[in-house]
Amino acid sequence: MPVEPHGLPRLFPGTPLGILGPSALVALMSLAACGGKDAEGPLSAELGGLTVRVTPRPARLEILAPDGTPLFDGLPGGSLSEGDAPHVAAAMRRAVGRYQFQVGAFLVDEPEAEPWTGVARFGRIRLEEEGGRAIRFELRGGGGQLLGQGAVEELGQGELAITFEAEDPGSGNSAGGGGPNRMSVAFGCAPGEHFLGLGGQSFDVDHRGHTVPIWVQEDGISKDDTGGDPPIWPLMGNRYTTHSPMPIFLSSRGYALMLDTSYRSIFALCSEAEEVGRVEAWEGRARFLFFYGPSPREAIGRLTGHLGRPELPPAFAFAPWLDAIFGEDNVRRVAERLRAEGVPVSAIWSEDWRGGEDDGTGYTLDEDWRLDRAVYPNFELLVEDLHSLGIKLLTYNNTFLEVGVDVWAEAEAGGYTIKRANGDPYLFTSAKFRDSSLADLTNPAAYEWVKDVYREGLEQGSDGWMADFAEWMPHDALLHSGVDAEGYHNLYPVDFQRLHRELFDEQLAEDGLERLYFVRSAYLGSQPLVSVFWAGDQQTDFSLGDGLPSVIPMGLGLGITGFPYFGHDIAGYMSQMTRPTTKELWFRWASFGALSPVMRTHHGKSARENWSWESDAETIAHLRRWASLHLRLFPYLYALAKEASETGMPMMRTLALQYPDWEPGWTLTDQYLLGDRILVAPVVAEGATSRVVELPEGVFFPLEGGAAVEIPAGGGSVTVQAPVTECPAFVPQGAVLVLLPEEVNTLVADTTNDSTGIVSHLDVGDDRELWLFPRGSSAWVEADGLSYDWQADELLGPVTSVTLDGSALELVGGAVTFLGNGTLTVNGEATLEVSGGSPDRRILVRFLWSP
Repeated sequence: MPVEPHGLPRLFPGTPLGILGPSALVALMSLAACGGKDAEGPLSAELGGLTVRVTPRPARLEILAPDGTPLFDGLPGGSLSEGDAPHVAAAMRRAVGRYQFQVGAFLVDEPEAEPWTGVARFGRIRLEEEGGRAIRFELRGGGGQLLGQGAVEELGQGELAITFEAEDPGSGNSAGGGGPNRMSVAFGCAPGEHFLGLGGQSFDVDHRGHTVPIWVQEDGISKDDTGGDPPIWPLMGNRYTTHSPMPIFLSSRGYALMLDTSYRSIFALCSEAEEVGRVEAWEGRARFLFFYGPSPREAIGRLTGHLGRPELPPAFAFAPWLDAIFGEDNVRRVAERLRAEGVPVSAIWSEDWRGGEDDGTGYTLDEDWRLDRAVYPNFELLVEDLHSLGIKLLTYNNTFLEVGVDVWAEAEAGGYTIKRANGDPYLFTSAKFRDSSLADLTNPAAYEWVKDVYREGLEQGSDGWMADFAEWMPHDALLHSGVDAEGYHNLYPVDFQRLHRELFDEQLAEDGLERLYFVRSAYLGSQPLVSVFWAGDQQTDFSLGDGLPSVIPMGLGLGITGFPYFGHDIAGYMSQMTRPTTKELWFRWASFGALSPVMRTHHGKSARENWSWESDAETIAHLRRWASLHLRLFPYLYALAKEASETGMPMMRTLALQYPDWEPGWTLTDQYLLGDRILVAPVVAEGATSRVVELPEGVFFPLEGGAAVEIPAGGGSVTVQAPVTECPAFVPQGAVLVLLPEEVNTLVADTTNDSTGIVSHLDVGDDRELWLFPRGSSAWVEADGLSYDWQADELLGPVTSVTLDGSALELVGGAVTFLGNGTLTVNGEATLEVSGGSPDRRILVRFLWSP
């Protein structure tokens, strides 16, 4: 990956305008003048199918859609006085950031900051045609002084790069040149404009009205709902602390904008002034990637095409994962009981394979990196036993090198840790309040050593693991590569995930076994590397920002910014500052998890006190029902997953991606779409037994059957009853849903077994169950090409007759069964075309509505 002079990579490198030096800049300007056209007045040009307008006095940059609609409405330039906000086209200054770092949390401020210098006008505006179309211009102050360079470059259809770069730019607190190390770019906020994305934000879906800092760090144990210093720092978080911030937003105007920086940045989205948006990079260069739709989903497609998309995970990722700890005997017992109780499951993950103990804060994992033979003496046999039950065994790893653990001597002797300025290992207080360090992943020897230690777990039989943490890279460490640690901090999780991607791909090439890993931390560049993303360690409660309600905004923000394979801890993890998991919370979270892309339980920190699936018979039945639905939805989920790997469209979606003209779809924080046809509205308030569901115009049916809900033009709401066993969910008129047959209880494909009752998706072949809904039409194509086309616009009443290619079928309990493919005709008014697959496949069709 190309790097900047300070050694840090650019995800999408372009010509670094301000680092060429004065003589090189003169040469570049001369070349541009020869190959292009200078302009004293405004210059408009078509770049990537969009109109780019650059006005010199006052400086202004505008980007217009093909129909002339404003997209990016840059503010006019101007001079700034001391104390003025940088609400002009662009502004720059030099500042010193102060970082306080404790237990993975950071407090950041700027005790020393010069006044902003505003860009008042653009000079020497010119259109270049050679080597790619671009408009280049100078950044000049109110007195005409040269401040830097700017450019808008054509990347492709609907795609631009926008760069503002100071003369002799600095970065962070020390790297780069001696000039400005802050660059701000401001633009107008349109009335009613929405800004979605910014990664794993836990309070909001639409970030209009908020000033959001982008810096990877611990979420904190519970969160204050402001953006200020949390009341109990560093243990508590605030509104914007997150493991997975992304300098990306999706505007309801139809474009996505990404700031290409590894340094801290700030997104002030109509928060400093109602009509002003601003993005600030903590370096003297702000380079944006601009992706126009015109639809939101097309903008996401262009964005993720540049970011890179993740590989399609193995099928078992989309079957339920259950947790089990306390050693191999208990893990084996849990697996056998799940099968005995008829709970479908394809993975068990065991955190304590490296050891663990009960202490005053709950069950705490050891920080050893290698298998604990005292707790798992026959680990390889355990793996075999679980595989015979059609269950994968996932384990746990994290980034910490705790002093005194099994690998510490190797890490210290090899010089593999990050360092202090004096060359000693950089030690900090870990999550367990012990002296710890991190492997220096910029050191090739350390990088390979980490891979080799992790590889031992795979060779012993682990099918993957939770790859935890990676947020704790200190801003002031000394790194082997010499790169600036402040700028590398956000990139540490990217390298951690790259290491995993390489390791898992190498092992797959060697033995062909399906594996995955799942993470909670990320930054730009993580997108194509991650198998599964999970929301992190929520509180075991219903609190906003860090309990059950926080998961939906996080999943939606991550989906928009390139992470489609998303899950969360059922039912939370952390009970400090709250209480252990209750039965109500477990029920609500389990049904919500079943209607998420990935369904995974967690025993939680208070493992012995939390309510669990084994707590009583009613809870086992609840898990059995919802886990079965999740697994049976595999044909639907896997097709969505395949679409995500090809187009970047997330599996868990804000409603605006399907209904962009429906205003509430841009702001709802407690509803989402699973794909394009299951609208999920979990109950996220404690004690509630009903909830209001917002719906766009149309006719909707309850997911598992019932009477139609008709919503008038402009959308509306409906109050639905939701006992603790239920999760409200609706499908639009004319939907067809494809499910596996009821008997399937695993999606594990690469293990063999002779156990009675183990039925995989491969065992049933092309057999399917179809759920059909009337008063509309839709089609569905599975990941392997099996196809269904349902035309039911005229079908209104109850089903009275069904034929297959003209031959009558028996209607039993609102369903019919047939073999093979063909045309199903319902009431002589609706047709279902079934094609592809085996000629003797078994199809069960259910008609799920009440007249």
